[in-house]
Amino acid sequence: MSLPFDHLVLLVHDLDAAARDFAALGFTVQERADTEHGKTQFRFVCFDDGSYILLTAFTSAEGQASHRLGEVLTAGEGWADWSFTVPSAADAADALKAEGLPVRGPVPVSNVIADGSRWALELTLTGRGAEGDVSLPFVVSDVEGRPARIPAPVPHANGATGIAGLSLSTGNPAAVGRTLKALGGRETAPGRFDFGRVWVEVLPLSTPLGRSGGGMVKAALSGGSDREFDTRLTHGAPLAMIRD
Repeated sequence: MSLPFDHLVLLVHDLDAAARDFAALGFTVQERADTEHGKTQFRFVCFDDGSYILLTAFTSAEGQASHRLGEVLTAGEGWADWSFTVPSAADAADALKAEGLPVRGPVPVSNVIADGSRWALELTLTGRGAEGDVSLPFVVSDVEGRPARIPAPVPHANGATGIAGLSLSTGNPAAVGRTLKALGGRETAPGRFDFGRVWVEVLPLSTPLGRSGGGMVKAALSGGSDREFDTRLTHGAPLAMIRD
């Protein structure tokens, strides 16, 4: 099955500083003018393939403490979560439940932006928030207003065009593999799952750069040249770009 990435969540303490640092790396950073704000605030790094990196900060200590990703930031800035776009979050939940896998949802989420446009989606959790392995994703299906939800992509000075793949670390690769297969992934090599044009690599907990308890390790962008981005400017999130 071909599933595209929706977005990667990168948690930071200072959102304005993170936006400046990503701009210094050649990314165009955008905002979405939501009319209501909850526990989190965002900046967007949007790509031509429809995916994006979501720079995320909590609006208060109380909001962080009650958020499913709050403990991740307590352990340090960096990658925190990731998601696929699916036709139906409800169908994805049913497929996971049929396999006896942890799942929560679908959960409705919506907002209105400053020009009056409304966006709405449903998401299904398979990892954090669903008592699943912390390396696992959530999945998103748009109900309405995807163009309002995601700012239109604009060129990046560094040539980045999309999210090509990512690496995870886990102490339970069998369970993670079962979930990725239930979502439509095809295991093309041990620990390597392809979802059409994007890939996910499952690595052991001992993998360098990974968080001690597992989770996202590194993301790879598609673009015009091979490079590794400075983790001091990506706020602890290992990030590379690979030639198209």
